[in-house]
Amino acid sequence: MSSEELHGLGSNLRAFLEGFLQPGEVPSGPGAPFPPAGINGFLSHFVFTLRVERGDGEGQVVNLNLPSALQSVVRSSPFVYRGRDQNHAVEFPLPEGSALPRRLTEAEFLTVPPNFFEVGKETIFMQILNLDARAETSIGPIRIILGETFRREYPDVFQPSFGGIVSLGASGFPAKLFFSPNAVFETRFGAIRTRPKALVGARVDSLPPVGSYPELLEPVALDSVEELRAAARAGRPSAELAAAASIQALAHPIDAALASGDPYQAVETSLRQ
Repeated sequence: MSSEELHGLGSNLRAFLEGFLQPGEVPSGPGAPFPPAGINGFLSHFVFTLRVERGDGEGQVVNLNLPSALQSVVRSSPFVYRGRDQNHAVEFPLPEGSALPRRLTEAEFLTVPPNFFEVGKETIFMQILNLDARAETSIGPIRIILGETFRREYPDVFQPSFGGIVSLGASGFPAKLFFSPNAVFETRFGAIRTRPKALVGARVDSLPPVGSYPELLEPVALDSVEELRAAARAGRPSAELAAAASIQALAHPIDAALASGDPYQAVETSLRQ
């Protein structure tokens, strides 16, 4: 059976199952088809090792395990990947009021793990809508923001957080997943922004991928927001900046799915409390 026929079979099965699902439910588990375009809300948290590279606390290394926070993610409709030369484009069903990118082409990914997308495999593009994680730590309060909150509070240095999911077979679950969660960390050392990096989950059986823990592929540098702004004013490339801090290891466990309600508004409401 060709990849087009397998994708068509998956689409038909998906449509059949949707007739029996409540709003917001999606099929899951090995052998289940990919869900249609939509939004998920879930609890997740960060476990990471942070090294301070310059200034107050230079050389300090801390291991941090932040509390769970609500997160929302939007996904495209599934499609069969045909190669980078096709520059696949998708539309995200963004909620009303969102100012994040509605359309995404493959060329717009800031980073992708090597050989992640595979010709002939069913694929979904994703984008983090919002996350605002806060904790009191051994190095003082830390806040991590992505998506809408990042864009609203730091529009001049904003970067979207894109990701993808690819079937390990021809279509549907199980699948592999990656995200490039571009964020600002607010710390007592100042605000610092991550450079683009990839977190990878080798196998997931559902969306949201509850029980998975995407991990960082390699250390990632963080730049001072004030130095990024100064470089932009001077017309200097940000690549010339010396890192203010670095993340040496990171996992992002997905703890539990939001069982009901509007996932986007649930996160927005939680941020106002």
